[in-house]
Formats: sequence, C-alpha cells, structure tokens
Amino acid sequence: MTRLPVRRLFADPPLGGRPPSQVKVAPDGSRVAFLRPAHDDRERLDLWCWDRASGRLEERVNAAAWKDGVPTAAERAERERRRQFAGGVTAYSWHPDGHRVLLAVGGQAVLHDLRSGAMSPVTPPETRQTGITLSRTGRYVSAVRAGDLHLHDLQTGAGHRVTTDGGGTVTNGLPEFVAQEEMHRFEGHWWSPDDRWLAYARVDTVPVAESRRPEIAADRIEAVTQRYPYAGGANAEVRLALVPVGEDGVPGDSEWVPWDADGHAYLARVAFAPGGSLLLQLQTRDQTVLAATRYEPGEGRLVPLFEESADTWVNLHDNLVFTGDGDAFLWTSERGGSADLYRFDGELVHMPTGLDRVARIVGLHDGEAVVTGWRGDPTAQHVYRVGLDGRTARPAEALTEGDGWHDAFMGRRSGLCVVTRTDPATPVRIDALDLAGSERSRDPVLDGGVDGDHPYRRFLDHHAPPRFGSIAAADGQRLHYRLTPPLGATAGERHPVIVHVYGGPGVQRVRREWGPLPLQLFAQRGFGVFELDNRGGAGRAKRFEDAIHGHLGDPEVRDQVAGTEFLRGLDWVDADRIGVFGHSYGGYMALLCLARAPEVFAAGVSVAPVTDWRLYDTHYTERYLGDPAAHPERYLRSSVFPHLDGLSGPLLLMHGMADDNVLFTHTTKLLSALQERGAPFELMTYPGARHGLQERDVAVHRYRTILDFFARRLT
Repeated sequence: MTRLPVRRLFADPPLGGRPPSQVKVAPDGSRVAFLRPAHDDRERLDLWCWDRASGRLEERVNAAAWKDGVPTAAERAERERRRQFAGGVTAYSWHPDGHRVLLAVGGQAVLHDLRSGAMSPVTPPETRQTGITLSRTGRYVSAVRAGDLHLHDLQTGAGHRVTTDGGGTVTNGLPEFVAQEEMHRFEGHWWSPDDRWLAYARVDTVPVAESRRPEIAADRIEAVTQRYPYAGGANAEVRLALVPVGEDGVPGDSEWVPWDADGHAYLARVAFAPGGSLLLQLQTRDQTVLAATRYEPGEGRLVPLFEESADTWVNLHDNLVFTGDGDAFLWTSERGGSADLYRFDGELVHMPTGLDRVARIVGLHDGEAVVTGWRGDPTAQHVYRVGLDGRTARPAEALTEGDGWHDAFMGRRSGLCVVTRTDPATPVRIDALDLAGSERSRDPVLDGGVDGDHPYRRFLDHHAPPRFGSIAAADGQRLHYRLTPPLGATAGERHPVIVHVYGGPGVQRVRREWGPLPLQLFAQRGFGVFELDNRGGAGRAKRFEDAIHGHLGDPEVRDQVAGTEFLRGLDWVDADRIGVFGHSYGGYMALLCLARAPEVFAAGVSVAPVTDWRLYDTHYTERYLGDPAAHPERYLRSSVFPHLDGLSGPLLLMHGMADDNVLFTHTTKLLSALQERGAPFELMTYPGARHGLQERDVAVHRYRTILDFFARRLT
C-alpha cells in the first residue's frame, strides 16, 4: 500500500486518469470528440475522437507537434477566466460536414480532416489570435487579433479585416472582463445561421478608472495599469454591431444595435434565431430584471419578448434552445421558485417536468427535450427526457440511474446523446445513447475506472471513500455534506478535521462524484475532511440562494458552524482540533469562520481571499450587495475587517502576487489590519502566480505548506 505523495499528485501521468473536457457530438452523430490531458504532460490538451461505426477511440491530434509559444495578454486572460490552465488544443469546433474539426492550438486556427489526417492552418503564420470561431455553415473562420476582428474565407482562401479601430482600450469581437468572469459569457462575436450576418461586441474600457497594482514575478516587479471595474464604479462601454457579409465574403458596414436603452446595463447573452433575428438578453445594473428582446437587422429597434424579475437577483443561464420553428424556443425560469422548463412562442408558457430542478437543456430530438437535473437528491444529477406536446410537457423520464453525477451532450441534427458519469468510485465514464433507436442502445465510449493500468490504481488501497448526508439549517432547509474520514480511523481514537469550504454563490461542491484528489492528501495523513454546501450555493431552489442577499458571510458561516456541531457528535472527531481551509470565496469564508467562531475553529488557511467587497468587481458584488454608495452598511458588515478582533487562532495566508481577479491588495490590506492588532499569522506568497495558483511547482509547494501548517497546529 502506498500513501499518495504531494509531488506525485501534480506529476505525470495525471492521477485523475486524464478526464475529458469539451465533449462534443458531430452534427451527424457519427463521431464524438473531446480534449484530454496528455499522458506525458498534464498541461497539454490533445484531441481524441470516438468513431460510432467502428467503436474505436483514438488520439487524433497530439498537440506536442505544435509550438504553444507565448500566449498574448488576451489569450492569458481568456484562459484565466475559463479556469483553463493547460495549453495545446485549447478549443475546437465541429465542421457541419462531420469529418473536419477546427482547432485552436498555439494561438492558431487549424482545420483538421479526420479522414485524411491533414492539418491545414487557417490564420496567418507567426500571428496569434483568440476568440477563434467557425461560422454556422462552415465557410468562414473568425478570430480576434490585436484587438480587431478578422474573418477567413475557407471557400476562397481570402482574409478580411472586419474592424480597424482595435488596440489600446478597444477590442472588437471579445467579451469584456465582467462578461467572462461573472456572466460566464465567453463569446464576443456571433454568426447568423446562413452566414449572411456577423454580430460583434465592441468593448472600450476608457470609462473604467485606471488603477495601478504591482505584479511581482520572481525576477522583476512591474507596475501594471489595470482598468478594474470596482464595485460601484463604471463598467466598460459595450456596443453591439451587425455586419453584413456578401456572397464574395467581403464584410460591409456595421449596423449598431441600440441594446443599452431603457436602463439596461449589461449585454448578458446574444444568439441568432433560425430565422435570422437576433435575440438579446439584457440585464439592469442591479440585476433584478433580465429582459429577453428581439432585433431584426435593419429595423433599428428592439422588440420586447418577456422579462424575468426578482426582489433579489435573476440568475443568468445558457438554457435558450430554439425549437426550429421560427423564433420559438425552450427556456428555464426560476419564477416558480426553482428552475423548470418553459416554452416561448409569443408568450412564455410553463411546461412542468416534475423535477425539483432543471439544470440544463441539453437538446431536442423527435418531439422530446433532453435535460439534466435532479429529483429528491440534489447531490445526484441525472439525464432525463421530457416529451413535448405543443405547449405541455410529459413528466420527465430518467435516462440514467444509480448513485452518480451525470451530464449529457448532443449534436445539432442527430439522435445521439453522449452521457458522462462520475461517482465516488469512478472518475469518469462516457456512453453514447441512441435516442433514435427503439431500444435506446448504449455504446461505451470511455471507461475511466480505476483498474488496469490506471495511474491511480497503485494508490487505491489508501483511498479514503467519502460519506454523504445532510443536516438542517436554522431555517429548516437541508444542507448536504460530504465527509471523508481519516484513513484507518479506529473506534475510540480521536482525529482532527479540516472543514474544506468554498461557500460562495454559483458553486455546488457536494456531489456524488469522484472527489478532488487533493483532499486525499489530508485523509491519508490523519485528518478528516468535511465539505458542506451552505445556503447561498448553487444547484437548489432560489430561496436557498437568496439567503445571502444583502449580507455576505453571515448565513454561510452560521451553516458551517452548524456543520461542526454535527462533527462534534461523531465518536472519532476531536472537537478541539477542527480547522478550516478555503480558496477565493473559500478564503474569505476561512477568515470569517476563524473570526466569528473562534471557539469552534482552532486554525485556518485562507488562500487568495476577498477581504473588502469594495475591492471586487461590479457584476458579481452588486448582485448580492447592491451599489456601495446606496448600501455602505452592507459592504462594511460583509467585509472581514469588522470581525478581526475575534480572530485569535493560528492563521496561514496565501496569495498569488500577480492575481488580476482577487487582487493582491485584498491581502495587503488584511496584513496591515492584523499587524495593527498585533495578531500573529503566517504568510506565503507566490511570485508570478495568478488567482488559480495552478502552476505545478506552486501547487506542490502550496499543499506541502498547508499540510505542514495543519500538522503543527492541529496534531
């Protein structure tokens, strides 16, 4: 039996078994593709493809042959916002013909023919671009280079520059910072279904006040000028243009879409309907209203469709799926308390599914919608089919079963549904489900079980399995937890426990899946690990999320304390040795747990914490706390500083010194406040590291330091 070493966790081959990402089905359903970390380099993604006819899965593009080079600032920003920390093939798209894929690799757009194996560069050599997009008919490739949008005609080989004013504070065809980081909109330009129109966003950051922050690398210190949209401040100016594209592939003059009228502050989503109209989702600054609108090219005005509204905030999502007949589409709404299925065809009509929550609309096939969601247990997600009869729906029927977390992906025209599954004993499994067949046959695509030559198999005897359960919050809502006891715990022996917390909105940690392997480092060294999804988190009814509105850090901490009350009732837990550890919002939570419940938490590790919400961005922060000028009391009580007098336990702070998301200023301000109070603490900073702290050597050092801290403070 071999205990998991820290360095091996972050070495090659990846112990997670090279989990797939960006699973996509060919338009005709003949193939399934996805990206996987390379066997010899976890920081490189290669393209793999499964052929439906032969049943073979094989590597199709080994990105080691392509020089990744030095990414541009735009590329680095996009990867950071996507939390994509690997190079190689960073994105790809299926060509409509089903036998070619467009790759983004090394900052280049490359067309790969799966039949011949040919690799044909599309964009000019010695250049780098981002936002690489294949048009809907497959004739054009569009991309952003040096702030301007370009298109490349695959039919004629010609290239055309769509915009000419990019550079400096202006970018064309890319989303602004808050759109990527907080709205999770990573598109900045869109093709119409017939390729006759190209819509793009023009972003100018001039309205955003300049601030200067130090970016400290190992060998230099730079004063970086950053236009960071602090809460209450101005956002970037975002305009939306429509450009006609002629039969000859030459773009025409821009037509500007007046989307920001009527008090709309955010361009949240953009999509072309099958008929060619442009559907926009627009948000007010306070995010209590989301307006769905339509724009017809040449008309010069928006046509309102419907609005979503809430007393707290309206969640954004990507569940707009056109049914193929005009502008009708399926949609999910939380107006009934929890996300469920709706249809819009002139008016919004509820189509109840019988599920507790619909998470995602996967696709449509033969009068049925395929969705993911849950019924009864929010920790187990399944795939369902929902029969559609006009404006009504039949109750959802499960296509998956068992104790696991499932997701699904479909092509545009085929009846092939690809289902991914993970459970506490299996990192990943992928199956192809034929929805068109009478018996709904399943074909195995990838079996990622820990057997055979799986790199984690030699450590499996030391793997600590988790337990799942729930407790009640103060208001009676159920709080679900995942508890990983220390390996080899025996009756009568007391052990320390680390509460591993995120706690922030938009995230659900407790899922019946193969758990994060870093947690095994703690369990195999004598620590229990406890994770609790407190109120404010995602994946539940809106009421569960709304508890944090107007006061961040209050119900979340109370729920985590309730979790420790449960822990203290277990016969193997030492109630005097409970620690807390978190990153980002979790770092903020770790500080508040130590400060507001010092009698409960004996020590804590806070990584890249938010400490003052006035130093965080507009879209995220104002969603929960409003305008700081109108609600200064909310910002004060939600920051860590009013609570620091209660912080007495041992504290380890960590932060990347080039973090452009949760700025290093959060930690420097905290350092000063702790020093003023004479409060002892430990500090570890990482030169050149950004918010994710994912660099291999940084990750190894970080976890060794955390393990050493808890070993000294809790054992």
